[in-house]
Amino acid sequence: MKKRTRRKIYDTSINPITHAIEGASITDEKILKLLREKEDASLSAFRNGSATRHDWDGINAVVSLAESMASAGIGPEVMVFVKIAEMHLLDARRRFEELGKMGSTGPGLQSFQDIIEYHELQRQSVSRSEYERHIKRVTDMVRSRSSNIQFL
Repeated sequence: MKKRTRRKIYDTSINPITHAIEGASITDEKILKLLREKEDASLSAFRNGSATRHDWDGINAVVSLAESMASAGIGPEVMVFVKIAEMHLLDARRRFEELGKMGSTGPGLQSFQDIIEYHELQRQSVSRSEYERHIKRVTDMVRSRSSNIQFL
């Protein structure tokens, strides 16, 4: 039997040039606005003492992404604030297990605010494709239940 070449059929609905430009550009402002709103909502819930597991996961995602980016050399000075925020997240988790309510102390809230601000600077300084690569890295770590990621 004669070997046959299989022809590749490319999706014509995607313009490869536009796709490459979007990947190399900074993340779209609309997407960043949605991320900021979610982060602010989680932080507000911690301030009010009405935080849920979803809010804890939101702050934990910011901390994990900031740590991933800092370890890759994007704002390595953030690592100190990551460790402080992780400590307060663990404290909030312990409080939730003991009391059934999730909240944080004043220094904990300040550390969450600091890490959100630093992470904002991190994600504005990289291309969208690199930011998505870090998101995928952290997501894979969560799925594999890595010891580097804190869980509730």
